[in-house]
Amino acid sequence: MKKIMWFGISFLVFEIFIVLFIDLILLVSELKLSLTTSAMFGSLQDVFLNPIQTIKGYVTSQNPLFIILTVLNLFYSAFIQLKRKTKKDGWAIHEKNAYHGSARWAKEKEILDGNFIAKSEQEVREVFFQSLEGRDLK
Repeated sequence: MKKIMWFGISFLVFEIFIVLFIDLILLVSELKLSLTTSAMFGSLQDVFLNPIQTIKGYVTSQNPLFIILTVLNLFYSAFIQLKRKTKKDGWAIHEKNAYHGSARWAKEKEILDGNFIAKSEQEVREVFFQSLEGRDLK
């Protein structure tokens, strides 16, 4: 049910853009160099006030651009809804090794992954002091 609702919403939103796009193309082809912003706003106002009448006009005149873009819109809206997954995967819910926005303590195997050798504090201190003995401190 949710997918059908989102299909309808996305189809209608894209269809509005298609109607506006075609209306602007027809307006530019009609007025060419005498195009003004008042003519554009007037045309867009007519489309917004009478969208169903505008669409009926495109269908009755068999506007090829409208028909092609509407069919593409239908397929694209369906493709978006079929492609969308409902389950999240990857980093969104990866509990074993969360690395994106995780707020948890790291496990020992994640810290010591073979690149480091675990030593006690005493061993590290002894190695550090032995390395200092050979230096000439002034």
